[in-house]
Parts: sequence; structure tokens; C-alpha cells
Amino acid sequence: MTKPAYIYFDLDNTLLNHSSAESAAQKEIFESFQELQDAPYTKWIETYRTVNHHLWELYQKGEVDRHQLQRRRFFDSMDRLGLNSEVSGKIGDAYMEIYRKHWVWVEGAEQALERISETFPAGIITNGFRETQQLKFEKMDLSRSCNRFLISEDVGVMKPHPKVFDRATEMAGVDRSGILYVGDSYSSDVVGGKRAGWSTAWFTAFLNGDQEGDLSDFRFNDFDELIDYLEL
Repeated sequence: MTKPAYIYFDLDNTLLNHSSAESAAQKEIFESFQELQDAPYTKWIETYRTVNHHLWELYQKGEVDRHQLQRRRFFDSMDRLGLNSEVSGKIGDAYMEIYRKHWVWVEGAEQALERISETFPAGIITNGFRETQQLKFEKMDLSRSCNRFLISEDVGVMKPHPKVFDRATEMAGVDRSGILYVGDSYSSDVVGGKRAGWSTAWFTAFLNGDQEGDLSDFRFNDFDELIDYLEL
């Protein structure tokens, strides 16, 4: 392997465990609002995740804005289940506050990032809402190990749009062939990175089901494997 000149990391479900934070926040929200309890929790979370995933796809395509996404994911989920959607705005606001309490590192990611950043300059590229992602940077003290942070909302498009990777290449200040991107999303991180001329390391610990084809240069589900791959 040719040593990279710069390493970028995705944030959610790569360095930080978004899935566990979302699940914990959803459970707390469900238990806090009687209006949600008119449906079984399993039905609520299944419906919410379906609606939320669809809205994020629309957001990625520019067909809804962030405010519509934030408003509609709870309203549409409650409406679909016949629940009292008049309180959906209040529930959505409470969810965002509770979600922030449950941010934790993916197992092994903090130690790996610190070790990697001792040898390679490192940065983070993430989709998501600016205020939330900025709070993650600050709360998890990511500036200890990373010197570049790019939130796709600041570019005006989301990964895997080429503009995000072009901006990140400029920020890194190295040739695009010298950049390695580490991320969990095949479409956003692996495909987006490869189209930008970068190398990619695909983190598969959160992968559900099989992925047809694999354009990544390296595939791993434990950060010790990434350390070995980088020969650290």
C-alpha cells in the first residue's frame, strides 16, 4: 500500500456511534410522550426509520430542505400511525436535545484516530445539520486529532456530490490521489471517494446485509484492522 498523504474520516457510524445514540434517544422520547404510546414501540421505530430514511434521500437530492426534514420526520411518522401529530414539533425538538446526550465513540475509534493522527494529518467530512455536527466536534474534542472539518451543508450539497470531495481536496492541500477516506456508507463514502480519485477504506461494522460489488481499496469492521493496514 502507498502511504496516504492525508486521511479523512466520516463521522456518524464511523467515528461516533450514531445508531446507538438514535436508539437511546428514540426510546427516551417514546417513554416521555404519551401521544407516541398509542402505538407499540416496535411499530413506532420501524415507521420512523422508514420515513426518516426517505426524507434524507429527498434532502440529498435537494427536494426538501433541512427544516422540512426535521419537521416532517416526526409529523409524517405520527400521521402514518394515526397518532396525534399536533405535538410532533415539540417531540422533534425534544428528540434533538436528548440525542445529544447519547453521543459515544464507536469501539476502538478514539484510540485509532489518536494513533493515526500522530503519523498522518487527518480531517473529517460529514453530512448532517451544521449545528449538530459542530457540537459533536466540540463535545468529542475532535480538534485534538483533526485539523480539517467539512460539513456538507456548508458546500450546499451532500456526499457523494463531487463538490464536497473537491472542496475537501482543496482543504487538504495534497493531490487527490494521496487522500484516503474512511467511512461506513458505501454510496456516500466509498463511491463518492473513488469518483473523486481518492483511496477508500470501508468500515462495515454497521453494514446490514450484503453489498453487491466493492470499489473500496480496503474493507474492515474493527479499527485494529485499519491500524494494521496503515502499518502503524
